[in-house]
Order: sequence, then structure tokens, then C-alpha cells
Amino acid sequence: AISSLSPSAESPRHHSTAAWSRAMLALILAVVGTALVLAAKAADGSEHMLMQVRQPQSSSARAVGDEGAAHPDNKDFALALNEYGRSADGEEQHHTGWYSLFWCPPNSHSSKAVTVPLPDNSFVPVLASHSPGNEAVEQAVIVIHGAPREAEGYFGDVFNIVHQQHKSRRTLVLAPAWADKACSAADWSSGNGAQEPVRDSAQALYWTGLRRWMYGGRADNANSSSFEVLDSVVDWVQASYPSLKRVVVTGFSAGAQFLVRWAALSSEGANGVTRRGGLPLRIIAGSPSTVLYLSEERPDAACVPDKDGGRHWKCTNFSNPMDGRNCGKNWNKYPNGLGGLHQAASSPGHIRYTANEYLLKSIGATSSSEVSKQVRARWATKDIRFLFGKFDTLHCHVSACSNDCQHMLTGKNRLQRGLNFMRHLERVFPGSQPVWGIFNHGHTHIGAYWSHYFRDWALVEPPPSVSEPEEGGS
Repeated sequence: AISSLSPSAESPRHHSTAAWSRAMLALILAVVGTALVLAAKAADGSEHMLMQVRQPQSSSARAVGDEGAAHPDNKDFALALNEYGRSADGEEQHHTGWYSLFWCPPNSHSSKAVTVPLPDNSFVPVLASHSPGNEAVEQAVIVIHGAPREAEGYFGDVFNIVHQQHKSRRTLVLAPAWADKACSAADWSSGNGAQEPVRDSAQALYWTGLRRWMYGGRADNANSSSFEVLDSVVDWVQASYPSLKRVVVTGFSAGAQFLVRWAALSSEGANGVTRRGGLPLRIIAGSPSTVLYLSEERPDAACVPDKDGGRHWKCTNFSNPMDGRNCGKNWNKYPNGLGGLHQAASSPGHIRYTANEYLLKSIGATSSSEVSKQVRARWATKDIRFLFGKFDTLHCHVSACSNDCQHMLTGKNRLQRGLNFMRHLERVFPGSQPVWGIFNHGHTHIGAYWSHYFRDWALVEPPPSVSEPEEGGS
């Protein structure tokens, strides 16, 4: 069954039938998705959406149901990724652009296409709700797309939410795209003209490997980490919007996996502020399939049962599994834990090597123990919040959350993993409470972003204070 997903194995008839099936599935999911969005808003007492109908391609690929069955991280996408293979420490063995929803030029919102300059005549393709230089913008919400790189869909969905909250005049919604193929500035801007100092000939950085961009690996066409790209976007936003007072960075699913690791390794957000302008910076991660553990402890076997423990699940027993319960030597190495994050830990081109290079630019340590200590100390000063779906409980052996051995150590479904991670943070930082909330849906970014938690954290609260007491919640 898996081999049938390989393009070389498909006959023309099979391809035609599959295309027809995907088209029908897109139509069905679009209808179901609309109903669920309206239900989500009704539950929150919100009005109906006002603008920007998403393209059928995007609607068919993003989450629309409580069980997450239509999410791009799920069955077809997971099988395709397994088809191409990966090593035990998360390094992809082959490249694949399977199920990509990155379009160049943009498939929708082309008038919002902006180019963020990078060194060596390269750029980041982004969608921005307000043109650079807009003096009304006071806060920015930077939204990180999921596994299929559907920046356009996330951009439209988050803008709808901002608009419904009557915050659109002063709130910039910005969606960077981690491209998976070549894209010139001239193509991305669709005739709008590349923004100075980006030339039309500039090329977008791109990552054909999913885990390579998600875990901070270097681009296929440049020696730059995907984490450096987000750093550059945060810098550019502050330089381009003169009245900016606050920055929020959020991601869901694969975007949240990216954010958790960026939050740990980046100097952005240390002491609750940006590096460039000292503006308040908040990070909101929604329903990551995997996380980065900050010590060698993992939940005991009793804390990762096959059954669903629900929203009140609480793990109280953690221990060092030593051999990772037969997960091999890489169970605690980055991107699973902090192991291996020190000088000369792996070969050039490897995800961990690039992550090392990136991290060591902002800390002075070279030993593994000192690196881990500094990463934990910096994390403790950041404003990081988490969202989990109440019904995001489908077992990872049958849904698309990673079922790699080292990730199964942390939980059997996304909700269980998320709640176990909250207890882990309580143990790593005694006396502090991680900030988290549970929204009343499954694996759907729309449910997460329409929740009162996200609206309060991203759009309502005043700029966070570093000394603000934190409260865990559900």
C-alpha cells in the first residue's frame, strides 16, 4: 500500500482516479470545515467570518475535524513521508515535496506578497496584511504554517480572526513561507515589484525536507538555518513598521514543533523581549506532535498508556530511561532532547550540525552540560504559551503525529504528549507554572486560533511583563 504512493509506481489510470478522489474529498472537507468553523465561533459567541474564502486546494489539506483525520500531517502525508524514509534521529534520508501547498506566485492573496531580504541575493517569501511602513500598525502576529507549508491558508484564517476582533487596523498579520522549491522575487511578488533592497532576480531560500526546515536545518540553496530565517523576519518587522509595540509568534502542528525548538535555541525572546528593539515578544505553540525535552527525564511507562487520559491527564512520575526503552542511542539527542548540542557534535549538513552552529552564535558554551544549562536558563526568561486540543487524542500509530520510538516515549497522542510536557517543564523549572490552555476541538488550527485563549493572549492582553506571574490552566 505504501509503495503505491510512489509517483513512479502510479499508472495513468490510477493517477486519474486518485485525482478525482482528492477533488471529491476537497469538496466534502470544505463543506464540513465551514460547518465546524461556524460551530467553533458559535461556541465562543463569535460572529461569522467576513472575508477571504480559502482556495479548494488549501481547504482540502488543512484540519477540519475533531479527530484530525483530514489534517495534512495524517495518513496519506505520513505514509508518503515514511515512503521516503528517515533515520532514527529524525534526519530525512531523501527529499520530498509531497503534498506541498506552497505556491509561487501565491495562489491567493497575491496583492499581499512581500519579500523580506536576506544575504546573498536571497529572500523570505511572506504575506503581510499591511504594507511596510504603515504607521498604524502597533502589534504583529507572525503565524508559522504547518507541514504542507500552507502559508496562504494560515494567513487568511488568522486575518479573519483579527478582523472579527476589530483589531485589523493596528495588527499586522504576517505569514512567512518556508518554500520547498525555487521561487524568484519577481514571481513571488506577481507584478507588485520586489521590495527594496530585494531585486527581482533574488531567490527564496527553500527546504525540500520537511524535518529539515521544522528542526532548524539549513536550506537546500544556502548555508542558512530555518531558525535564522525567523530571526530575520522578526528583525524586519521591527524595522519596517515604525509604530510597532509588540510581537507575537505563533504556530500550529508542524509550525508549533518548529517554534518549540526555535524558542529553545534562539536568543529572540530572552527576558521576554526581541533582540533588535527590546519589544515584548510572546510565543504561542499549538498542538505540536513532538517537543524538545530540556532534560534526560521522560515520563514513566505508566504515564504513556495506550488509552486516552483526557484533558485532566497528569503525569507525576518521570525518570531517565537510560537506553530510551530500546529506542537506540539518539533518543535524547537533538531534535528530541538537548543531547549532542555542543561543538563538533555531528557532520556538516546534518540537522544537528546546523542547529549547533546556530545555537553557538548566541551562547559561549561548548560542553554538552554547559550548553544544556544555558538553554534552560534562557528558556526560563521567555514568554512561551501552549494550546492543546481537547479531542486531539487519536493514537499516533494510526494518525499522523510522529510514531518514532523516541517520540512515543513522551505520549501516545498529541494531547497526552502536551500535558506530559507541561509536567516536565514544572520539574525542570521548580516553582514556576507553564502557561497553557485547552480548546474545545481536535487537531485543527482554526479551533485553536478561535479559542478565547489565543484571542486573549495574542490580541487582548497588554504587552507582557517579564515579572508577570504565570498560571497554568486548562
